[in-house]
Amino acid sequence: MSISRRLHLKSLLASAGLIGCSSGSKAADSDLIGTWSGPLNIGATSLRLRFVITDARTAKVVSLDQGNAEIPASSVHLDGKKADLGFKSINARFEGELTDKDTLTGTFTQGAPIPLILKRGEAFAETAPVIVEPLTLTLLQTLRAEAGSPALGAAAQIKGKTPLIIVNGARSAEDEIAVQPTDQWHWGSITKSMTATLVARLVEAGKVTWDTRVASVFPKDIDPAYADATFRHLLSHRAGLQPNIDMFHLLGYSRDPLPDAREERQRYALTALKQKPAGALAEKMVYSNNGYIVAGAMLENITGQSWETLIKAHVFDPLGLSSAGFGAPGRAGMIDQPLGHAVSGKARKPAQVGPKIANDNPVALGPAGRVHMSLADMLTYLSAHRDQPEAFLKAASWQTLHTPPFGRDYAMGWVVRKDGSLWHNGSNTVWYGEVMVDPKAGVVCASAGNDADPETQKAVATALMGARAAVLP
Repeated sequence: MSISRRLHLKSLLASAGLIGCSSGSKAADSDLIGTWSGPLNIGATSLRLRFVITDARTAKVVSLDQGNAEIPASSVHLDGKKADLGFKSINARFEGELTDKDTLTGTFTQGAPIPLILKRGEAFAETAPVIVEPLTLTLLQTLRAEAGSPALGAAAQIKGKTPLIIVNGARSAEDEIAVQPTDQWHWGSITKSMTATLVARLVEAGKVTWDTRVASVFPKDIDPAYADATFRHLLSHRAGLQPNIDMFHLLGYSRDPLPDAREERQRYALTALKQKPAGALAEKMVYSNNGYIVAGAMLENITGQSWETLIKAHVFDPLGLSSAGFGAPGRAGMIDQPLGHAVSGKARKPAQVGPKIANDNPVALGPAGRVHMSLADMLTYLSAHRDQPEAFLKAASWQTLHTPPFGRDYAMGWVVRKDGSLWHNGSNTVWYGEVMVDPKAGVVCASAGNDADPETQKAVATALMGARAAVLP
C-alpha cells in the first residue's frame, strides 16, 4: 500500500490544519501532564512544536512556526511513562516515553515516522549551527551505508555553472546493477509544484483563472463548503479538503498505467468533494492530496485533455524534461532504472515494476505526486523556478507560484523557508526525495533515495544540503 508518505509532507507541512477532539484515558496524576516543547525536523525544514497535556483526557499541540494554531488531540492515552496522542483529522500520532523526568522521547507519525524529542516546559534549547559538509562521492557512500538505503543520488547547480551530480548504490537491493547519474527517480509530492506550474501556464493561456471556482466545474453532488474554493485554495491546501479519501474507496483505483486516467480522476475528485470538510475555506492549512487531484480534474474538465497530456505539453516539453514520466520508472521485469523499496526492519525489498504490483500511488493521484525524472532534468525544472524566464511565465505568475496566498509558509506546491528559499519533499512510501530552490544564492539542489525509511530520509536531507554546499563558492 502506498498512499502517501509525503509531505509528507512527512508532513507537518500540514500542521496548521491539525484538528480533533479528545477521548478518555487514566492516570490523572501522571508525570506526563504538563507542557513539552521541541523541534520537528523535516528534511531541510524544522518546525517548533509545543504539546500541552492538560489531564488524562485532554491534550493539544501548537505549531509555533505556523500561526500558533492550537490542535486538540482526538485521543489521549497515558500509561505510566508512555504517552500516545492521536490527531485523527490528518492521520497523525505522537508516541513518546519519559527517558528522564524532563525528557519525552518519541515519534511523530503522519504518513512517515519522524523522531521527536520534547523537553518539559515552554523553552526551546539553543541549537548550534549545523556544519554542512560539502557532498562528495565518499560522503554519499557513507550516508547510504549508514542509512541502509539501496541507492542515493544528489545534485546541485549554481546559476551559470556546470551541475554536480553524484550517485551511489544499486538499482535493486537484490542485484548488483549500479545506479547511474542519468537514472530516473520518483519524486512523490514534489509533483505538486509542477501541477501548480501547469495551472499558471493555463492561466496565461486564458484557459482558466486563479479564481476559477470548484462549483463552476463541479456544480452538483459536492459538499457546499467547497463551492467557492479556487485554484488558489486548492494549490495552497486551503480548500478545507480532507488529506485523502478513505482507504475503502482508495482500493478501487488503478495502479497500473491507464490509456486515459480522466474517468478515474473525476470519480476520485467527486469522492473527495463529498467528504466532510477538514476546515473552513482559507482559514487554515490542511495538507491535502485531494486538493491537487481536484485541481487536476478541473483542468481536465475545462480543457478536455488529461492532466498527463497537459503537463507534458505545457511543462515537460517546453522545459526539455525528456526523462519525465509517470509512476515508477523502468520497464516491467527489468532493472533498467532504480526500483523503489519497501522497508521491513533493516531489510529492503524491491518494489518490482509491472502490472498488478502496488509499487506506486493510484494513477488518479498523478497531480499530487506521481512524476519521475532524472536528477539532471530535476535541476532544469528547479532552475526555471530560480531564474523565472519570462519566455515560460510572466513575472506575475512566478510571484503567484512562490507567494503563500493566505499567509503562513505554504505557497503553490512550495514551502517557503525563513531564508526565502523554496523547499518540498515527496514520497510514495517506497521512494523519498527533497528539492530546494535558493534564488538569493543562485542555487538549486535535489536529492533522492530509492526507499523511504526514516534513516534514508535523514540521509537524503543531509545529501541535499551537502550538494548545495559543494557548489557554493
